[in-house]
Amino acid sequence: MNIKNLKILIIAALIIVPLGVFGASNNNEQILISENDVVSGNLLAASKNITVDGTVSGDVIAAAQSITINGRVDGDVLVVAQNIVINGEVGGNIRVLGNSITINSQLARNLNAFGADIVIGKEARIGWDAMLFASSVQIKGIITGGLNAYVQNIIISGKIGKNADLKTYDKEQTQKIIITKESIINGDLNYTSTTRAEVESGANISGQINYQAPTVQKKNNVSAWIWSRVFSILSMILIGLIFLFITTKHSNNILKIIKTKPAKSFLIGAIIFLIVPPLAIVLAITIIGLPLAAILLSLWLAGMFLAKTMVAIFVGNLLIKDLIKKPQTPLFWSLIFGTLIMSVLFSLPVVGWIISLLTIWLGLGGFLFYVTNQPKNI
Repeated sequence: MNIKNLKILIIAALIIVPLGVFGASNNNEQILISENDVVSGNLLAASKNITVDGTVSGDVIAAAQSITINGRVDGDVLVVAQNIVINGEVGGNIRVLGNSITINSQLARNLNAFGADIVIGKEARIGWDAMLFASSVQIKGIITGGLNAYVQNIIISGKIGKNADLKTYDKEQTQKIIITKESIINGDLNYTSTTRAEVESGANISGQINYQAPTVQKKNNVSAWIWSRVFSILSMILIGLIFLFITTKHSNNILKIIKTKPAKSFLIGAIIFLIVPPLAIVLAITIIGLPLAAILLSLWLAGMFLAKTMVAIFVGNLLIKDLIKKPQTPLFWSLIFGTLIMSVLFSLPVVGWIISLLTIWLGLGGFLFYVTNQPKNI
């Protein structure tokens, strides 16, 4: 994975999380699992702030602006947030995506973290391996297994039980790999970077230090196109999963609007699509209206992502329920099949952008039509 793909993941998360919080904030600005509380089974949550001080016997699957886990989680932790802090014991894996990530956990299995800044604190102990993708990484605790990191800057002052495999990115920026005198690596240090690692005197590396300069690769347009399609599909699926999770009771109603009132949906979507940018420009001229313009454009961009996802679910739903005749199939499968179909249509030469535009109009209009006509249910 290169830095472009990493940025796509982080940007997608920062778009999705505010949407999730907006959808959940009408009911819960904050979700708190108190110290003496026990959640039997999985904890599925979306809110502005989520704090888990108690015990969860299953998995924690959550989306928020800020997530803090101080209690014990018997299963896995799968969370998306801008700020993530995990201090409690975790019996499974930790898989997180966010901006700032801090791990002080006693973790039984693997850690997979994607973010801008990642800190593995002194109290942290990773039972198996760690895979990190970030701009800045600090490792102060213990990783019992191996470390795979794709970073710009990394400081290791903790213990790695096996090999440490490091790769840096962004040749135009300063890259730093620092192995402090407190560090212990019970294996090889393998790294690829434009600059040599700073290995302080006293650092304990039992294996070899293998340095490799990055190779200059010719751009492969086909490969780039394939990766862009893959990440487009994954982004739509991720948005769709969070949307279905947050608005389960509304999803089918929105699909009905798109199916029964396509003309009105197209018209509303086209009007909003065309009016918002010039309106935002007019607002931005005034100092007072500048924040409102920023919010309006953010919602407009988020709406385009959501619109494509809604139409993908709609197309998949038509395929499964009307053509294959499986009316009881969950919307999850409609999302998967619809996303694959729409991604192919969006990729068509000449007409792909037209299909994409019409899709945005239809999905955006259907969503807004439902919201404006069902104020009591939103």
